Amino acid sequence: MASPQPDQHLDISGVLIPFGLVLCKAALTRMAAGAVLEIRLQDRDTFQDLLMIFDRSGDQLLAWEQQDDDYYLWVRKSPG
Repeated sequence: MASPQPDQHLDISGVLIPFGLVLCKAALTRMAAGAVLEIRLQDRDTFQDLLMIFDRSGDQLLAWEQQDDDYYLWVRKSPG
């Protein structure tokens, strides 16, 4: 599967809960509606929490993949 083309990148590798979640929220807050954020992380707990948060937030999880120890997520900022 081809990765969505991101408008911004956020690398939170090595950042643990809750700081990774805060950084993701801050990045999405600064983005325009419809923009795509690529997130790179390594902490499995943060990855699981982000999946749950995006499911409830209105922001659209476009895709995710795991490459070795890294997780990549692509999220489209919600209109509201």
